Amino acid sequence: MKTIRQNALIFSFTFMAFILGTTEYIIVGLLSEISASLGVTIATAGGLVSGFAISYAIGTPIMMSLCSRVPKRITILVSLVLILLLNLWSAIVGTYGMLLVTRIVTAVLCGFVLSVAITVANEAVDPEKRGKAIATILSGFAVANVFGVPLGTFVGQFFTWPAAFVLNGILAGIAIVLNYVYVPRKLPKPVPSSLKDQIGLFTNGRIILAFLIPVTAVGAVFVMYTYITPILEQVMNIPKSSVSGVLLVYGVATIVSNWIGGKIATGNAVSKLRVVFLVQASVYIIFSMTASISILGMLVLIVLATMSSIVSAPAQLYLIDLAKKSSPKAKDLAASLNPVASNLGIAGGSAIGGVVVQHGGLTSLPVAAAILAISACAIACICYKLDHQPSSGYRSAS
Repeated sequence: MKTIRQNALIFSFTFMAFILGTTEYIIVGLLSEISASLGVTIATAGGLVSGFAISYAIGTPIMMSLCSRVPKRITILVSLVLILLLNLWSAIVGTYGMLLVTRIVTAVLCGFVLSVAITVANEAVDPEKRGKAIATILSGFAVANVFGVPLGTFVGQFFTWPAAFVLNGILAGIAIVLNYVYVPRKLPKPVPSSLKDQIGLFTNGRIILAFLIPVTAVGAVFVMYTYITPILEQVMNIPKSSVSGVLLVYGVATIVSNWIGGKIATGNAVSKLRVVFLVQASVYIIFSMTASISILGMLVLIVLATMSSIVSAPAQLYLIDLAKKSSPKAKDLAASLNPVASNLGIAGGSAIGGVVVQHGGLTSLPVAAAILAISACAIACICYKLDHQPSSGYRSAS
């Protein structure tokens, strides 16, 4: 019975992550419709995407700090209700400025509720199942990319773009019901953390190093993924009619990648990540040499996709476990660091990719990605060495 309840909890959190991912990414497929409807340029409409990511990164840890004393069950349910209402509000706003404000508030709530859900899963699931559980929850974002965004885009284009937000609001309602039923009513009481505890977490050198692992690893992925469509069309010579099919396969591979990450998160994760990043860097280099050979390049690209999300679950657990040792009162705040790091990696990787394309062209992107993957490997090596020093206060589970 205990296992059934745990699985039901993980399913409800995964479905919630699917809703959060669709909420974040849905704008991408509707930029043209939104820009035309609100009378702004495509570039201005793109600010809804970057504004969401930046607000997510900045607002999530702030909300975790402010609400550290609020019971987690209440936090999750109230946040989901607000996300539902904000999706519906996004459907009726008449100006770009109001939609941007709505997206900013929604972003903060999305990052906040996901972080709280991860802390609940960390507490409610058996220790040996934590890695798999968190990887499963985070896979909701990959599923959102594969199915949620195309569905929202279809609805928004078939009817009007506000209909996509209405659909997402309805799905959020389902998430509320699932979480109301399956989030335990008796969770450990929140451990009050002082401002000193929270600041200590952000000034801890070990935490900062661990934080940089997902920043650089995700950055490596998005250096290339941001420009995946032009790479497919202009470098790999994939016909436009086939691009959507390739992206679907890529998305499915990222779901597999989350599953692999769950396996790696069990045991000495940092040790395994060193190897993952090194292999990833090598595959990026191979891709740079084979991309123009359509079939071979495609196979290498799918290998890259299966490695793209491996870091998520191991990095998440590593940050939480480090915080338990160095600043136990701020361990819940630590749960917000990996989503923040991922969004910084997305923003940073995209920016680096833009510079690389401008100065070196699309064919230079895999090399830039390889450099970032090697950087992630170097940071993981330093963390591993620190973890295994005799005087270290932290040991990875083995």
